[in-house]
Amino acid sequence: MLRFLNACLLCGGLLVAGFLPAATARPVALTSSSATTPIPAAAQALIKHYKMQRIPAEGGWFAQLQRATEIIPGSALPDRYDGIAHPLSTAILFVETRQDFSALHKLKTAEIWHFYSGDPVHLLLLHPDGIAENVVLDHDHPAYVVPENVWQGSSPVGPAGWSFVGTTMAPGFIQEDFRLGERKILSQRYPAFRKQITALTRTKDQPQ
Repeated sequence: MLRFLNACLLCGGLLVAGFLPAATARPVALTSSSATTPIPAAAQALIKHYKMQRIPAEGGWFAQLQRATEIIPGSALPDRYDGIAHPLSTAILFVETRQDFSALHKLKTAEIWHFYSGDPVHLLLLHPDGIAENVVLDHDHPAYVVPENVWQGSSPVGPAGWSFVGTTMAPGFIQEDFRLGERKILSQRYPAFRKQITALTRTKDQPQ
């Protein structure tokens, strides 16, 4: 696991700590994708403050922090990008809850995760060679690089029920680079991790 010094998180952690409401704050109208489970008050406050939008299919809530205006021509990128132009880089803020977890998916670009606040984040990584890996992001291990073309899914693990993170990518994210995982296919390929795969997918099969 790639580990960074706690000092890397200090500035972002202080900003978040200064913003979060008291534990006694009353929940507001936001609910998770289950439509019946209220989102914890601290997570609601972040979603409202950053005007986050729900991510369809994958799950979770995001706000675009940065999307470079410079464009990389598709001809200058590796073959896996299929000749499609990309922004130079992108960065988002992301909130996930137990219900609004990040479902298993893969990307054509390595994604750098940064932990800010809330519960530790459990990442399940399924590598192309059949190897699977469990990674936990928290204040002691606040950053991790998920390689390109690795299936990844995540959810909070802890009493708060939510996590606040950020991710950065270069070249930047475009929708064509995203592929959602299928429960049946992934369970067949990684049978020892069938239970985790089930927990990190929302339907048995997803369209290609």
